[in-house]
Amino acid sequence: MNILRTVGMAFALYSRIPMPRLDWESESRKYTLYAFPLVGIAVGIFELLWLWMSQVLDLHTILTGAVLAALPIWVTGGIHLDGFCDVCDARASHQSRERKLEILKDSNVGAFAVIHCVLLLLVTFGLWCQLEPADSEVWGALVLLPVFSRCLSAFGALSLPNARGSGMLASVTGGEQRRPGRWGLLLGSLLCAAALAALEPWFLLAAGAGYLSFACYVRTAKREFGGTTGDLSGWFLQLCELSSLAGLVLAQRLEVLL
Repeated sequence: MNILRTVGMAFALYSRIPMPRLDWESESRKYTLYAFPLVGIAVGIFELLWLWMSQVLDLHTILTGAVLAALPIWVTGGIHLDGFCDVCDARASHQSRERKLEILKDSNVGAFAVIHCVLLLLVTFGLWCQLEPADSEVWGALVLLPVFSRCLSAFGALSLPNARGSGMLASVTGGEQRRPGRWGLLLGSLLCAAALAALEPWFLLAAGAGYLSFACYVRTAKREFGGTTGDLSGWFLQLCELSSLAGLVLAQRLEVLL
């Protein structure tokens, strides 16, 4: 029952999929991040269902790509995109570390958040339109990549120091960073990368792009914020999914050319 409660908490926090009433004061809350990658499976399944439907109905590539760009936001409720916007505002301020952390808590949306959000969605839409989803290998990759990104996001949240010491991320981790179990999340990302390579060796480009975005995340979090927060985790997740999708599109093009 504790495992089911932990999974339910992960879906309740990081998705809009209906869950039964849960006891948020239980110890299960501290293990929510370990179930976070399961939300990625749900995102991937919704994407595959839409791809299948669009092929059955012979829908135009533009409509298919637009819905694929919006689907993760609908499934998650936009919680990660919200963090992405907050971090973009904070980084664009070029203020002190303390001021940047204050901006992360500000509920107002700045111009830089809007600009970067629009750019993110435009590039994501363009990449979805470029993807050739006819191969079964691509369908497998589309399930693996949301899991991959969430494994890395959870690993970072449990490995980096908490910049604020409070907030949603601190309530989930219980203030306990660097748990030994976090290595299982890193292993999960490596297994996803291995599965991508098994589907098609070129797909390792998608995983490599994701790891590069993780390195950028760690450097930015430490240098500019003194650690991570829930907003920074969401910012990274959006960047990881964008870069991994770009790697997947590049892999398809290189496979054809070479």
